[in-house]
Amino acid sequence: MEAKPDFNGNSREVSPTPDKGRFMEKTLLVPLDNSVVSEKMILEADAWAKHLECKISFLHVINPNYSWDEEKKPLFEERFEKAIEACQVNSEYEVLFRVGKPYTKILELEEELNPQMILMAAHDHTVLERLFLGSNTDHILHHGHTEVMVYKGLSEQLQKKILVPIDYTEISKELLQKANKWALWHDAKMLVMHVSEIPEHVGNSYMMESGFYRQPDQAETDQGELQEQDQSTLRIKNILDSFVEEQNLQAPTETFVHFGTPYAKILDMQKVHKPAMLMMAAHSHTAINRMLMGSNTDYLVHHANCPMLIFKDKE
Repeated sequence: MEAKPDFNGNSREVSPTPDKGRFMEKTLLVPLDNSVVSEKMILEADAWAKHLECKISFLHVINPNYSWDEEKKPLFEERFEKAIEACQVNSEYEVLFRVGKPYTKILELEEELNPQMILMAAHDHTVLERLFLGSNTDHILHHGHTEVMVYKGLSEQLQKKILVPIDYTEISKELLQKANKWALWHDAKMLVMHVSEIPEHVGNSYMMESGFYRQPDQAETDQGELQEQDQSTLRIKNILDSFVEEQNLQAPTETFVHFGTPYAKILDMQKVHKPAMLMMAAHSHTAINRMLMGSNTDYLVHHANCPMLIFKDKE
């Protein structure tokens, strides 16, 4: 039986493991440090490798200030081999060592290996984590071309749900299909949401943080305008429902429409529903994408209290 991560970073048993060596052309890139989180990352990587049908390339980047020479390599290899063996990894794997800045070496290996996914760890929400995310994970998100899974070893009980914020682009269609596979893999429910920063019709109203609309010059909005706003929300909800229905998803799905700042509304949904995964799409490497990553995805990587997968269009 193969191990599959549950919704709290542990592992559980699923279907038999494929034969080793069968999927050597595909790999999962997993940077590791010496922290306790790395032990959970090894288990997570083993489960993902079986799901993606690929081998694992574990990477440890050594600080350039450390006095390194090839004679010390066997000692590092032995240390990591023991850690991997202790986790009873069944997937095909290799252990790689590089000397330099972590994000630089990760990106170099990304070009060399063309991995299916990069699995990275985020530690507790501390100054150290912000430094780590800011210098490594954030750099990979902005400059890499591979989808990134940001793993968080959480003590909070998460639900069998996957939160999927979308727009109506082609990459959103790909994202929904990937989320559908993940949801079926975990017997989970998909929560598909769309955040509209500007309502379709608000007349002379302005939007409050609560999502309700009021006239700037009067305390109460007349009944006619309230009905217009309800109709506008219903139209947007119908568009979302139609878009999702066209994707022919097999997993149970519920849709949500919100108005406001995307990262704030996504974070609100995450706090309320406690999904086991937040899955988002990043578009091509353009100025718009960098702005999106800086304002929405980057914020959520730092603040969402659940694992997060950032899906990328490699074109």
